[in-house]
Order: sequence, then structure tokens, then C-alpha cells
Amino acid sequence: MQRLLVIRGGAVGDVILTLPALRALRQAFPHATLEVMGNPSRMVLAQHPCYTEHYTDLEQWDLYRLFSPNARISERLSAYLRAFDAIIAYLPTRDETFARHLRQFCTGYVSVWPPHPPEGVHVTEHLLRPVVDLLPRPYDPKPWVYTDAAAVEAAERFWRTAGLPVTGVVGLHPGSGGAHKLWPLAGWQAVLAWAARRGVPCLVISGPAEAERVATLLQDPSLPPWPCARQMPLSHVAALLARCQVVLGHDSGVTHLAAAVGTTTLALFGPTDPCMWGPRSQRACVLWPHPPGPLTLERLPPECVIETLEALRRNTFPFVPSRVDCTIVRLPG
Repeated sequence: MQRLLVIRGGAVGDVILTLPALRALRQAFPHATLEVMGNPSRMVLAQHPCYTEHYTDLEQWDLYRLFSPNARISERLSAYLRAFDAIIAYLPTRDETFARHLRQFCTGYVSVWPPHPPEGVHVTEHLLRPVVDLLPRPYDPKPWVYTDAAAVEAAERFWRTAGLPVTGVVGLHPGSGGAHKLWPLAGWQAVLAWAARRGVPCLVISGPAEAERVATLLQDPSLPPWPCARQMPLSHVAALLARCQVVLGHDSGVTHLAAAVGTTTLALFGPTDPCMWGPRSQRACVLWPHPPGPLTLERLPPECVIETLEALRRNTFPFVPSRVDCTIVRLPG
């Protein structure tokens, strides 16, 4: 195969969890051109020789027309799709219409694969399944995000300007793309108060989805003037997370990003199953109330989070990686 296309929509975490599939394709076809169609601001995380040389904006193509039974697409899109020997599309579809139309333009390998895994299967393993038959060797299901030189330089400037110490910084990301995944503000307030009392240097990560939530947390006058990285490019956020000693977050793209750059990560899970959606890293720990449910203070007490965070900071936490690499701590209900 000379040219391969992967179509991948979704949020930041979805892109990160697709990286093992891209790496497996690159290993199977080291001399082929591998292109990814998706959101450019997120696909920048996949722009590396281990993954892809090129990515294109999903919104710039009339791909949606292929979901219609009587699809009529532009000559531009037709020529684009015909240029590939294989197309793998991670898109939700109701029937075979989209796949059937893709096969009209690509005469090679075509797979339209649902992006959500079945019960009990980790999403990285699920996303690898369309490419497993093409692989000549074993694959690594753990995502890895590489930081480029420009992003590293930007992170160093931010670090110096903020006056952060070289080591020992705890990254805090109190947001998530889904409100049902959030630990209540009172829990975060307890963690911030603990960090302030202990003199723990912190860096707060804030994106557009959690701007109001972060502002509410940081308005407490008793807190130190911790720096806040607001709405930065993902490559810069990755470089900042890589400089942290530990990162605390929810089931979110930033938490997956922290784990994927190799930083020790503490993830708070509630309604989602970490055996399916957890960060795949041997330096990641997931706190998960049992039985699963809303992330309330009663089901996830602040003292448990603080105790685990302190153990991670002191390198005394006993990592016991599960079948999905991260350590999952089931808390009694």
C-alpha cells in the first residue's frame, strides 16, 4: 500500500486514544503516505514520524454527503478518495450506506469502524481492531504524545514567567467535556486548600469548557497566585503537562494527554468505566467509586484524593497496573 487515509472525528481524548492505531499502521507500512482527516487543532498531536506526515480538516470536505443513499459528492472529494489504497473511518453510522459509498471510490481496503467500544473492551484495543489484520508484528496499545521543540520552548517561557520551580509542580485540570464526569467544586476546593497549606506549587489548566469553573475556584483569596494556562494550543499544553510532577484531572482529554506525555497522572472517574476509557500508562492511577455512579463528595471523599496525590508526589504510591496498564483503585460505596 502506498497511500492510507484515517478519518477520525471526536474530541482531544478520542484523538489520543487513536494514536496506537496510527502507530501500528505506520509500523506496518513504514514507506506509505499516511494521512489523517479530522480537527486540525487536535490532529496536531498526531503530527510526528511515528504517526502521520499529513492531516486535513474534516470540515473542509463534503464527506457528510456519503451518508445519504443517493450521494452526490464533489469531483474534488471523489479524486481525493480515489487516491488512497486503504481508508479506515472511525465514525458512527446507522447502516452500511457510508461504507458502501466509500468502496465506490477506494478499491482497496475499506473499514468503517464504530468509535465506541463494546462493553469490557478498552477503547484503544477496539480502535486497533480494523488494522490488526494488516499488522506484521505485535502492537503497543499505549498512546504516546511527542512534544515538538517550539512547544517545549513555549512551555519553558511560561514556566519562567510564572516563577514555577523546576520540579515538584502539581498540574490541576478541574474540567471535562462532560458535566456528568465532574467532581463537585467542594472537592476541588479541599484539594486546593491542602496544596496551599502545604506550599505545593500548582499549575491550573483551563480550556473554554471549564473557564467559569476555574474562575470560581481561583477567586478564593486564601489561595496563592498560582499560574493558570488558559486556552493554549494543545501542543503547548502537552509540553506544560510534561514538566509537571503529577497531574490531577477527571476523565478528560487533558488527563489522557498528561498520561500520554509520560507524567504521573491521577484520574477521577465516576460514570465511565476506566477499564474501557482509562488512561493507558503505567504511571497513571484511577480512583473509581464502587459501584460506579456520579462523582459526588460522598462517593469520592477529598481525603482519599489528597492521600493518593500526596503518595504520588512522594513516589510512595504502590502502582499495580491492571490489564489496561493504569492502576485502578476501587473505592467502597
